[in-house]
Amino acid sequence: MILDCAVIGGGPAGLNAALVLGRSRRKMVLFDDNKPRNAVTSESHGFITRDGIHPQEFKRIAQEELSRYPDVRLERQRVYRINKENNLFQVETENGEVSVLREGGFITAEWKQTGCFF
Repeated sequence: MILDCAVIGGGPAGLNAALVLGRSRRKMVLFDDNKPRNAVTSESHGFITRDGIHPQEFKRIAQEELSRYPDVRLERQRVYRINKENNLFQVETENGEVSVLREGGFITAEWKQTGCFF
């Protein structure tokens, strides 16, 4: 299946992007390797109705809400490589699985200490 969009990173911004895309009936995948930068944080702030929530609880609630949208797929993997061939992007994970994405689909970037994935 050719997807409309891929979101890389399962933090608050990636989860929100996946929610909006799922509500828009876009066939999409959210990649999350479950290695959050805020792993030592006990509270997250600045999210309406969730101020002070533990980051893992925030993530659990968000993933539960995303499960209501059949066009949203969650992959608990790290993206290894993204290639463009003709009018398609191929998003490859560390274990070799490949998702194919239409040209013009969005890929959100998440800055990591090791670099930036696009």
